[in-house]
Amino acid sequence: MLAQSDVQALARDIFDQHERREIFKAIPERIPTVDDAHDIQDAYVALLCAKFKTTVGGYKIALSSKQTRDWLGIHEPAAGQVLANRIHTSPHTVKVADYVRFSAELETCVVLDKDMAGPVTVEDVRRNLRSIHSSYELIEDRAADLTKLDAKSLASDNSWNAGIVIGPPAPLDLDLANRPGTLKVNGVLTERGTTAETIGGDPLAVVAWLAGHFGKRGQTIKAGYPIITGSIVKSQFYGAGNVLEFAMDGMPPVILNLV
Repeated sequence: MLAQSDVQALARDIFDQHERREIFKAIPERIPTVDDAHDIQDAYVALLCAKFKTTVGGYKIALSSKQTRDWLGIHEPAAGQVLANRIHTSPHTVKVADYVRFSAELETCVVLDKDMAGPVTVEDVRRNLRSIHSSYELIEDRAADLTKLDAKSLASDNSWNAGIVIGPPAPLDLDLANRPGTLKVNGVLTERGTTAETIGGDPLAVVAWLAGHFGKRGQTIKAGYPIITGSIVKSQFYGAGNVLEFAMDGMPPVILNLV
């Protein structure tokens, strides 16, 4: 377990790398455990909140998709935090040049009606739903070498979250297990996937995992905070001039304009 001074030093180093727009470099040898990685993440997010005069307003689960885990060669999920000033509603415009390397992930967003900490079941989560949405996660991976990545380095860098975009709410009675979704780019269908790719084949199982993760750390999922539950396909690397329209089956679409 890292000393608090080491946690703070590593968090400051990650923050400064972002400020200098440096290429991401994995540092698993400097982070003994995944718990240490999430301690570093907490310290790094605190620095971001101070910079932008904001607070944490949502959560993400990285690597909940088997396809993504297999693609990157990592076999455990990781949590992340979404700054309140980075939560956007559809349609939203992103300036790609603001990123070292931009990508988007296609996800189901879940919002809970009451605070929740684990361990909990999928049915506990289902009973506590406030809303569900199609959504994007905005990713800043700083041009990482995706063949040399590990869960500890990823989690320390707040699992690369640069914001989320949320579509209109969908009917709450939709069964999210194994639900398909599609992406259109400039009106042309380019990707299909299903929530079968995520933990337990159900975004609600992903939320239950997050509640358990938080419970072990003495933390709580806050009511009203959007939770993005993992991409149903691999990250999408599109440049300026593209319009992305993503929808889970039975849900309103979420629109992202890249300029």
